[in-house]
Amino acid sequence: MKSPPLSRVRCVLMFEQRYLLAQHNSRRPENVGKWGLPGGRLTDTEKPKAGLRRELLEELRLHVPSLRKLGNWQHRGETHRVFGCTIERPVEWFDADEIVGIGWFSFEEVVELSESGKLHTGFELSAIIEFRSRVQEHGAGSLAERPSKRVRGGRKTPATRAVREKAPELPA
Repeated sequence: MKSPPLSRVRCVLMFEQRYLLAQHNSRRPENVGKWGLPGGRLTDTEKPKAGLRRELLEELRLHVPSLRKLGNWQHRGETHRVFGCTIERPVEWFDADEIVGIGWFSFEEVVELSESGKLHTGFELSAIIEFRSRVQEHGAGSLAERPSKRVRGGRKTPATRAVREKAPELPA
């Protein structure tokens, strides 16, 4: 059976052994409050890397130095091409018209989100595992030592507000 054509791009962003997940504005009630990889829909003429760079710039004001192709995943009849990269400083701004909130999560926290059904597409954890397998880790001890950093209240002005708090409590 033939895969659906490539229509979306996503990115695993890692900063200091933490992974950026976003809560996108969604018209589907079942997606409200779920976390996903940043990215979005390709235009008809865009190449995947160019489209992802555009999405990251629009949604997060982020210029990425290089992107590693991690693979293609299927979700709701669409093919998502996922890339990954490490970044040198954390993202703290987001476009509030597109994204409700962003958070930096340890690998263990992403696993917990996956197990509790709090990931948007269901392939986020697989993509992060693939990314981790391609990147040399800098000490596993740092993965669980710091609380998650979640950023709320993104604005389209340089004056953003960062809020440090514990990761959301997940049902047992």
